[in-house]
Amino acid sequence: MVDIVRKEELTQILDSIVAVMEGAKEELIELDGAMGDGDLGLTMVNGFTAVAEEIRALDETDMGKIMMKLGMKMNATVPSTMGTLISVCFIKAAPAAKGKTELRLQDMVKMGQGAVAGVMERGKSKPGDKTMLDALHPAVEALGAAAASGDTLSDAWQKAYEAAKDGVEKTKTMQSVHGRAAYYQEKSVGRQDPGATAMMYIVSGIAKAVR
Repeated sequence: MVDIVRKEELTQILDSIVAVMEGAKEELIELDGAMGDGDLGLTMVNGFTAVAEEIRALDETDMGKIMMKLGMKMNATVPSTMGTLISVCFIKAAPAAKGKTELRLQDMVKMGQGAVAGVMERGKSKPGDKTMLDALHPAVEALGAAAASGDTLSDAWQKAYEAAKDGVEKTKTMQSVHGRAAYYQEKSVGRQDPGATAMMYIVSGIAKAVR
């Protein structure tokens, strides 16, 4: 079980996300193809594969600097809407990790809150708009609640995953207001959001790695 995340553990987390995305690739392509351009599965696999390679090439232990560089790598590798928003997550999470070589649960809560704020600002979106935020926001809220009640890192991330999964389910009743999916408007009701689904799988990858 992981209690502290350093560069080594973060590398394992990224590898875990890549493995989860490989397994979810076809599902994400299908979901995205129904309302978007269908490349989400490839975007996520390619982006996280590049980021997992990048961390191995970095001669750096400051977790804030690492997060910043990983965000820049993600953006350069997959300059799509989702790729940009994931890179924003890395970059906006970085300040809470600045100057630290070890991250604890409380640090991760602050990093998650930074990511949520960054995505809301960059995407001009809020929870309930049928976007990746509908998985990210509840996951971070659950992480914060778990930290406040003294949960282990492993248990906290498991709760974050359950909250993200629940958030994805709730997107089925929402109407898209952003991006290409917004053109479908009420046709988007009944379908789960691809971006939220991808975010759920990211949280799943983290939860599996720290178990």
